[in-house]
Amino acid sequence: MPLPDQTTGAFEGILGNVDHVVHLAAIHNPQFAVSADTYRRVNCVLAAKLAHAANETIAGKFVFVSTIRAQCGRLHEGVAQESDEPRPTDDYGRAKLAAEHEIADAMPFNNFTILRPMLVYGTGMGGNLAILLKLAALPVPRTDGGTFIVSDKTPVTIPEIVAAARRGLGRNPNLFSCPSWLLMSAAQIAGQADRLKRLSGDLVASSEKLQTTGWVAVEDSLRRIEELSTALAPSHRYRETLAIGPILTTFF
Repeated sequence: MPLPDQTTGAFEGILGNVDHVVHLAAIHNPQFAVSADTYRRVNCVLAAKLAHAANETIAGKFVFVSTIRAQCGRLHEGVAQESDEPRPTDDYGRAKLAAEHEIADAMPFNNFTILRPMLVYGTGMGGNLAILLKLAALPVPRTDGGTFIVSDKTPVTIPEIVAAARRGLGRNPNLFSCPSWLLMSAAQIAGQADRLKRLSGDLVASSEKLQTTGWVAVEDSLRRIEELSTALAPSHRYRETLAIGPILTTFF
């Protein structure tokens, strides 16, 4: 891919004999410091220039895989929908939202679709090629000029996810409740209060708009997670897992 400072012509050069573009490239590493300008240049400028080039060269569709973080922060009250005013809370989400606007401006014929996926899971989750191959095999509904949240049909809780994963491993759930004040006190002592808030808070988003196009949302999330856990079991060593209320602590 050309650099952010290169002209649109450089991006047109990589789209020869291309009918459709699916853009998934981005940086997001919350564990290391990434400047707002780096997020902007990589996650927004590159996407915008590729969209301008695609508008000049391709006859098909430009699909931009954004993120739910362009819609809202890690936590959100109520059910997030595309009709809500976007309120990203970090540089990553703001850069992705800016890219969405740039793409819409660059493609006046609306031959683009923007997807805002929630947490993505599946067998071999680290293998993007496997995910791309599955996406490539799906029938594409009419979504021109639209922005869509992508999520399973029914929200699930952290305890439900833990229980499903342990069932897949042939283990009992081993879940029990703990007063929230005690958990928060322990997290503050350990310097993990922010992480606790992220893990125990709610983020529920609706993919109803995308479903109206004919796309079918997954309904049996917990069964899928259970099967995924079973498939991953041979490559991991597990000892005991302790889930307290909505929080999961794993001992390896």
